[in-house]
Amino acid sequence: MTVNLPPALYPAGEGAKVANQGVDKQRKGKEKLLEACQEFEAIFWQQILRQMRRSIPKSGLLDGGTGEEIFQDFLDGEYARILARQGSGSLAHILYEQLGLGEE
Repeated sequence: MTVNLPPALYPAGEGAKVANQGVDKQRKGKEKLLEACQEFEAIFWQQILRQMRRSIPKSGLLDGGTGEEIFQDFLDGEYARILARQGSGSLAHILYEQLGLGEE
């Protein structure tokens, strides 16, 4: 049976450990939320990049076929992840701020 006592009621030093564990869990939760927001934005950017590439007509002369399409899709995925981790004005940070308000 586990009893959840407030940190002030623990023996000397133990209260700080319990309080730190709570802070660590909260920090990890915020990191996971930010990662999820960044992944959402990366999916958004990848869809935009994919649609932009489809709008360019292929001439048939220099097209690399299926291999090039697969490589280009992976490259667009990396570009999307980089874009999702840019600056505080990104969609991921805006989502993070909106979703994180309910935690505090």
